Amino acid sequence: MCDTFGALSAWTGTGQAIFGKNSDREPDETQLVVSIPRMEHGDQETVRCTYVTIPQARATHAVLLSQPFWMWGAEMGVNEKGVVIGNEAIFTKVKSEKKPGLIGMDLLRLALERADTARGACEVIVALLKQYGQYGPCGYRDKRMTYMNSFLFMDRGEIIVLETVGRDYAFKTYKDYAAISNTISLETDWDEASLPGGTNVKSFRDPFMTYFAGGSARRLCSLQQVMERYGRMDIPDAFALLRMHNPGLGFNRDVCMHAQGPLIRRSQTTGSLVVAFNPEGLFKIFVTAGSAPCLTPFKPVLPGHLPADISRGSDHYAEDSSWWRHEAFHVNALFHDGALREVTRSAIEKIEKRSGDIPFYPWDSHEAALIQLSQDVFSMAEQKERDLLAQMKGGKQSRSAYWLRMAKRNKIPLV
Repeated sequence: MCDTFGALSAWTGTGQAIFGKNSDREPDETQLVVSIPRMEHGDQETVRCTYVTIPQARATHAVLLSQPFWMWGAEMGVNEKGVVIGNEAIFTKVKSEKKPGLIGMDLLRLALERADTARGACEVIVALLKQYGQYGPCGYRDKRMTYMNSFLFMDRGEIIVLETVGRDYAFKTYKDYAAISNTISLETDWDEASLPGGTNVKSFRDPFMTYFAGGSARRLCSLQQVMERYGRMDIPDAFALLRMHNPGLGFNRDVCMHAQGPLIRRSQTTGSLVVAFNPEGLFKIFVTAGSAPCLTPFKPVLPGHLPADISRGSDHYAEDSSWWRHEAFHVNALFHDGALREVTRSAIEKIEKRSGDIPFYPWDSHEAALIQLSQDVFSMAEQKERDLLAQMKGGKQSRSAYWLRMAKRNKIPLV
């Protein structure tokens, strides 16, 4: 389960276009932040995606990706040309193909590597979809998890929502704002499709899976938050949106998703991304590089100067992985009372203010002051988590059996 939104500068009123996404995956599925430089490739070169090998493009753009550690593709990302994409699982009555193809995360990365604009990225995926289809296990441990995909593409001037059913598709362009979640959002209002004229895309929904995924409620929450900020939307508003909890709406209705068990609420927000563009083509990029955005700051990153340990991690706890070190804090925090979490939220607010005035920067910035600021914010966040872990020792705990199993399985140290 995931949530993605975008708002262009005509809507935000702050001179910037803002994109945000929470990636909701299995709760112990490490999600890395990786930066890949632009490259030239040979005429006969191929690229091995998660399950299939396809011809490589002659040139690929530099990209920053938020990527589950075991797959080739990515949940969300941005490229040097100012294109940003998030994808969503959607559940349809159309059966998956039996022969492995590209999965949605592969399509997302391929589009970022090959496209200069949001429209170009949409065209890349449509062409690949027609040629290779979309199929393959998309879950980490749950290899029965397969799904179709929707995508939100955004650049400085345009948002496009693409929704796919097998090898078919429909897309719509937005000039203000849009949001997608784990539900088909287009009806007959699409701009272009491979489907017959007048087709209602929502007619392909699997009603059972779509209902329990909770995407319709979460999409409405995102849209409401963006609409309420017309003319005054800024980056902290994007952070707040991705931290929304909606406990009164039931299972899987929280934008900031917290896993609670193996039956219905199986997803956890394991990574978050916010990207802002200004009219001059400059960037601000923020990542959590860890689970639960309500328990960690959004931190500024420069594509050419990522902290090395946010790109490390595998299938169990490791001290050299920033994701897993934060996961130890996250799991221990779940076992302690609300007062400690209030202290955490206050600390997050102070840390985010530290980077609040960071200027827009070019993709390939090597400015020493910006690099130092990024490093300082990561260091501050890490130190605060160490301090809070120390405070937890000997404190009152309420340990859930589910998260205890997660800690044991992944060798997470408990205080």
